[in-house]
Amino acid sequence: MSETKQEQPQEQTAPQTPQPQETTAVVKKEKYTPELCASAINKLPPQLQGIKNCFAQPFDSFRNAFKDPKEADRVMAKEIEFAAQAMLANNYLIKCATANPLSLVNALKNVALTHSTLNPVLKQGYLVPFGGAITFMPSYMGLVDVLLNNGLVKKVEAHPVFEGEKFEIKHGTNEGIFHEPNPWGKREKENLQGCYYYVVMTDGTELFDTMSKEEIEKIRKRAPSAKASSPWDTDYIEMAKKTLIRRAFKAIPKNGISEDKVKALEAVFDYDEKVEQNWIAEQKQASTSTNRFDEDEVEYEEVN
Repeated sequence: MSETKQEQPQEQTAPQTPQPQETTAVVKKEKYTPELCASAINKLPPQLQGIKNCFAQPFDSFRNAFKDPKEADRVMAKEIEFAAQAMLANNYLIKCATANPLSLVNALKNVALTHSTLNPVLKQGYLVPFGGAITFMPSYMGLVDVLLNNGLVKKVEAHPVFEGEKFEIKHGTNEGIFHEPNPWGKREKENLQGCYYYVVMTDGTELFDTMSKEEIEKIRKRAPSAKASSPWDTDYIEMAKKTLIRRAFKAIPKNGISEDKVKALEAVFDYDEKVEQNWIAEQKQASTSTNRFDEDEVEYEEVN
């Protein structure tokens, strides 16, 4: 007879409880030395050497905007060069930066925040003297790019209407705008009739509105920048178109932009319209404004 082997009972092992994996809530950024920025700062002309530290401080804003520190370094180095060009062309900007260096720092931070550029060829934005300080003011194209790049609209544009051009606007069941421009006619400030904007939302909805030259002039005259040299002097038509894009900006739903960025953009783009109601009153009392964003998050000082 063959022997039958009895199976030995196996030891019961308690189920192992999986150990929670350690996670890091905050990803620390690696240290990076912005060599291109340092080189650009060292090359600043003597007139700007006294405020050279202002050009170095906004690097964290550019790094937050571009993520890749090498790209941030490259872009910011170019913006330092463009800012220097603008300041050398307008000595009053140097005077403002010397008296109020933080305003120059914040202006450069806002270039990064809005993904704009001071490149004089692209004309996306300007350094504007205002109240003894420097303000970054995006241009017409700068604001258009913000709306398009953030996916708020499929199309947005503004156009001037000059004397002798056919223009119709209709409201009702078949509302719309008809404009037949004359590309060979005189297209100067003197014969500007007004401007309009046209927007196509991502869902296909169309928006439009108009402003007469008289309305545009009221906005220009109450802008603080109108009291000194400003882009209105050299690029009137573009600034008029920007005024219409600002109006479009107010009408467009902004679900695709963070609340902090919306506030910063509104302060930058609309300061010359908002200031009429607040500016005079604020001159009569000491400023107690706390309307400033956390520097680590938004790094923008709002213009009052």
